[in-house]
Amino acid sequence: MPPEPCYGLLDGNNFYVSCERLFNPALQGMPVIVLSNNDGCIVSRSPEAKAIGVPMGVAFHEARNLLYRHRGVALSSNYELYGSLSRRMMTLAAQHACAQEIYSIDECFLDFAGLPDPQTRAQQLRQAVQSKIGLPVSIGIGVSKTLAKLGNLVAKQQPRFGGVFDWHMLSTTEHEAQLRAMDVGMVWGIGYRLREQLQRLGIANAAQLAAANPAWARQRFGLAVERTVRELQGEACLDVCDVTPPRQQIHSTRSFARRLNDLDELQAAVSHHVARCAEKLRAQHSATRLLHVMLRTDPPDRGGGLQRRNWASLPLLQPCTDTRTLTHHALGLLQQLHQPELRYHKCGVVLDELVADEFSRQGDLFLPGESARSQQLMQTVDGINHRFGRDSIRTGSSLLGDGRWHMRQDKLSPRCTTRWDELLSAAC
Repeated sequence: MPPEPCYGLLDGNNFYVSCERLFNPALQGMPVIVLSNNDGCIVSRSPEAKAIGVPMGVAFHEARNLLYRHRGVALSSNYELYGSLSRRMMTLAAQHACAQEIYSIDECFLDFAGLPDPQTRAQQLRQAVQSKIGLPVSIGIGVSKTLAKLGNLVAKQQPRFGGVFDWHMLSTTEHEAQLRAMDVGMVWGIGYRLREQLQRLGIANAAQLAAANPAWARQRFGLAVERTVRELQGEACLDVCDVTPPRQQIHSTRSFARRLNDLDELQAAVSHHVARCAEKLRAQHSATRLLHVMLRTDPPDRGGGLQRRNWASLPLLQPCTDTRTLTHHALGLLQQLHQPELRYHKCGVVLDELVADEFSRQGDLFLPGESARSQQLMQTVDGINHRFGRDSIRTGSSLLGDGRWHMRQDKLSPRCTTRWDELLSAAC
């Protein structure tokens, strides 16, 4: 007889801010925020920043005076640092469970089914992440992934549970009371519009949604909401998927720090995006048969006139994994799109129609596949970049221009886990 389902949801507390504080202890106790691309909006806040009323998601300029009035600190997003620490955290978490599903950079589901005393195991995991990596995390435990998600919120919001909340430890009355205290919009999968629809029907909290008839939920809102109701009722409908299926499409896009029309700058940006896409492509052992390049001008409300979001696409004669080949074709597409009189604020690259990389080697009756030399070169480039830091080796076209296409990161902290030249120094 299979063991009863038991899921955990591990989530880093204020993850971006916690990563920053790990290498800069002076930030402890201060209001700290982390900003999105181009230092635009607030995407992470320390508890102190929340306490003084700094809102989430707003443009930085709207909260700047409030933050600085309380001697707070604003930082640019340091994605290399966060990604490096995330990988360490996920590797450690996987050692404490039967299976793991990485949900986002700071969240993963864990399968505890059949393991003794999941709550103690979760506490040990939490302590291990704190002591070995230095990051604070919270863990929710439940018989379904939806309950584990809600349990994580309780673990964060109610300190009396010591960072780990297990629904199994509650009586029926306590269980219902916790659900009743949660707005229905806090339930995993219930977005803003669905929350409004449910509230109009008298379902305002998680307990009321859990009491709904699953058949009614399916008839009224579809299969996804029916599964949510069943999961709230203690029926596991979603398994932990420890093998991530390969992506069917890979893309890399980014807004510029300033408006550009210089072709060299645009070529450097497109070359960068091709390299990022090709890395991801090879990492999942895929090849692409269709390449897209995108350029976008300013929207009309920002003085850009008629907004243009131009796409150019190229079907490839053979599936491809080689960064050099993809860059060559992408720059050709860029030449087709570029209009010198326009000022662009965003560009991107999309790889589509992905197949297993073995098809890139096979070729067909009339065209050869990618050579073994090409594949070995790409493996070598990926290995060097992994060991010595991203872009240690890159295409020459990514160095064109003077770097004006790079996103604004005026408040970037050192990337001390991935860059040799940015390692922290200690004075004795």
